[in-house]
Amino acid sequence: MNSSYSRTLVKSGLLTALFLGLCLTFNRQLSAAELALDSPFFVILFFLLFTVGHPAVVARWQPRLTSSGQRALLFPALLIGILYAYLIVHGHSPFQGSAGLFIFFLVFPTLGFIALQRVDAYVAWSDVIFLLMIVIPATSISFGVGTSLPFKGSGFSNAMRLVIMISAVYSFSYVRRLPNVGFYLTFRWNYLLIALGAWLSFLLLVAVLGYFGKFLNLTGHDILSPNFAYEYLKDFVRIFCGTALFEELFLRGILQNLITRKVTDSPRWNGYLKWGFIVFFVLSFVTGYLVEPKLTWFPMLTTALLFGAAYLIERQKFEKLGTYTALAITSVFFGLVHFHAGSMLFVGLASVAGWAYGYTYLKTQNVFYAALVHTLVNSSEFLFHI
Repeated sequence: MNSSYSRTLVKSGLLTALFLGLCLTFNRQLSAAELALDSPFFVILFFLLFTVGHPAVVARWQPRLTSSGQRALLFPALLIGILYAYLIVHGHSPFQGSAGLFIFFLVFPTLGFIALQRVDAYVAWSDVIFLLMIVIPATSISFGVGTSLPFKGSGFSNAMRLVIMISAVYSFSYVRRLPNVGFYLTFRWNYLLIALGAWLSFLLLVAVLGYFGKFLNLTGHDILSPNFAYEYLKDFVRIFCGTALFEELFLRGILQNLITRKVTDSPRWNGYLKWGFIVFFVLSFVTGYLVEPKLTWFPMLTTALLFGAAYLIERQKFEKLGTYTALAITSVFFGLVHFHAGSMLFVGLASVAGWAYGYTYLKTQNVFYAALVHTLVNSSEFLFHI
């Protein structure tokens, strides 16, 4: 265990150095003073990002950090201190307006799990409620200024979002002790092949739909030019760090994880399939009717297809009964929360993409591979005109 722990720290250090190198390259237009000021925060947060969710690290630190309620709050307090220091050194107060409540938001899940004393694998609906009470505020909290890394740059998420992710991994993996959150980077060829297969399957499906729906957009990009390759890599890193990891942690590593355990532990898993389909079919209709009435049928169709696929796969008993029901529920939910895009084509395809991400997580039990598929899909947007 000690050797595994040591190797994890070394790998995390190397990954952090790699990402720091990319950050400095992509933000070379900034002053040396700005990059020097931001680099220590970048190193600390990304090292924690690559480290805190690894099983060897959880096994090492979980007993030490959660032996008492007061001690369990030390790590969230550390994260708050890092974020507040980042704001203060850039001349901004972290205590102005509603953002002053951020400290309570960040320690809430840890305090809640301590109070409920939930440390078993059995999932209650309170676990899902806790998750929603983290995610919903996390998408709207602001300090009045950006917290990008680097502060005046872009492309590597931001300090607040990284703190929220790391805190969520801590509260669910260390305090709640939810198994298989899977928030750590490891390399396995079969995992990579699963991820690439999921991405290519999605592209094939979209190509067929796009051909008949006439929303493929294959012009306007010189994919052989060096500038395209540079911008593509920059965009790839931006999506992976700033969008994909965040969404996949909460929607796959935690939400799909929780719902799968809830459904598969139930003797009436098929009731979740039936009522899940009814509820999301109605929500698909309402969303389509309110946002884009002419294409109301598309999210309804994708909902029917995904729940139909789940039913057929459940009958084959490839996995524990209810596993693909949970995958369908999470996938359609993921699609519907994209209603803000104003396109029902986007909502429907996001549901299908959510199946690809969720399937990858199911087969790898690793958020980073689901995030890789997510990034590959989002990086392929130049193919689609949606």
